[in-house]
Amino acid sequence: MVKRSSGGHITGWKAFALLPLAIPLILLLKLFNIGQSTERSAEEVAGYIRDFLEGSGGDWDWDDFTSVTIKSPALDSIRDEACMIDLPLNAAGADKLKELLAKAEALAGTSLP
Repeated sequence: MVKRSSGGHITGWKAFALLPLAIPLILLLKLFNIGQSTERSAEEVAGYIRDFLEGSGGDWDWDDFTSVTIKSPALDSIRDEACMIDLPLNAAGADKLKELLAKAEALAGTSLP
């Protein structure tokens, strides 16, 4: 029989000793929705991109959009591509965002999973 695990598991008293640290950390992650994906509509995604292009969004809107995964794979793909655009925005980046905006607007007319 081949051993497949790396042996890096924490068990026994060590695991029990870490509980006072692990529980508050998990609660903080839940409180700030860290590591969780969110529901966004195609209209919302298009709105984030449009606001960023026009400079009309809030101070942290673009960061909120790019740093939180979206449950819909199609919309999260758009978010991923938007994350890869270099800032400050140049002409090529603006063109790419306009392309992503068109994709989001096209998806807004269809139903997403």
